[in-house]
Amino acid sequence: MVTHQVLSGSTDEEFVERMSTTYADRFGESFWSLFTKEVSRAMPADFVAVDLGCGPGLFLHDLASRYPQATLYGYDVTPAMITFAKALDWPSRPPTLSLHDVATQPLPLADGSVHLLSMMSVLHLFDDPLAVLAEIRRVLAPGGIFFLRDWIRRPLKAYLEARPEIRNQDAVARRQAGFRLFPVHNKYTVEDWEWLLAEAGFHVHSKTELRPTHRIFVTTVGRDG
Repeated sequence: MVTHQVLSGSTDEEFVERMSTTYADRFGESFWSLFTKEVSRAMPADFVAVDLGCGPGLFLHDLASRYPQATLYGYDVTPAMITFAKALDWPSRPPTLSLHDVATQPLPLADGSVHLLSMMSVLHLFDDPLAVLAEIRRVLAPGGIFFLRDWIRRPLKAYLEARPEIRNQDAVARRQAGFRLFPVHNKYTVEDWEWLLAEAGFHVHSKTELRPTHRIFVTTVGRDG
């Protein structure tokens, strides 16, 4: 799996800063309204949640604030992300945070032990997403939810125009990073994601556009799975 910071030319520390400073834009009121409606209402009070590709841990931090009885796990391949997440001021018991690459090792969790597994703009990076989805199926409890938010294919012009301004990055560097990341972010259409999820045995309960660059899919393991 090639990481975003390698493709964009950022250092790990720069990528952590970018992910943390843009978090509020990506996880605003519309996101949490959707999450409450589609996900948390279906969870037990003491649910177990995994954020796979947890980045700087801010989504887990919000989960810990909103659902203090939940047991939380976060996994990422970037040491700087895990270091940042561990240093957060956790509002309740901190999650288990670990370096882990699910492309090379199974998750250190028992079969059927997870009520919610989330992946945010990560699954598109894997060479074999079906293998990752099979591992997600393994750890999900009966009725558990796989919450996927990821990039969808867009025209080059629209993609480049939507790229965020990054501090200390001039226009040329921004354009060059955009060209490097375009084929990575624009691999899958909505229909491609739906096919991958179905092929892996997931049933899509809802799909939502909160930002034109991404789709959210709320899924469970299909009845025949």
